[in-house]
Amino acid sequence: MAKEKVKHMTAVFASVFAHAGHISKEDAKEISGLDDEGFEKAYGKASNIAEKLMKAEGNKMDKFLEHFGEEIDEWTKEFGAKFFA
Repeated sequence: MAKEKVKHMTAVFASVFAHAGHISKEDAKEISGLDDEGFEKAYGKASNIAEKLMKAEGNKMDKFLEHFGEEIDEWTKEFGAKFFA
């Protein structure tokens, strides 16, 4: 299960770059290692992050880290305090 969560986070991260036009959607899917369905879910999450970044004022990298961090928190909450133990 943890492996799939890491793949999903990787897919979202790579897909933000695809939404920004730095890599193709196909490249992001290849990087993720997910199947079509899993990748489309991640691509949708990346779309939300990219949309928030387009609307953001100030340092876009800070905003990217903030929004991506929120997603990471959601995906890793089941690990609780054991995440870095």
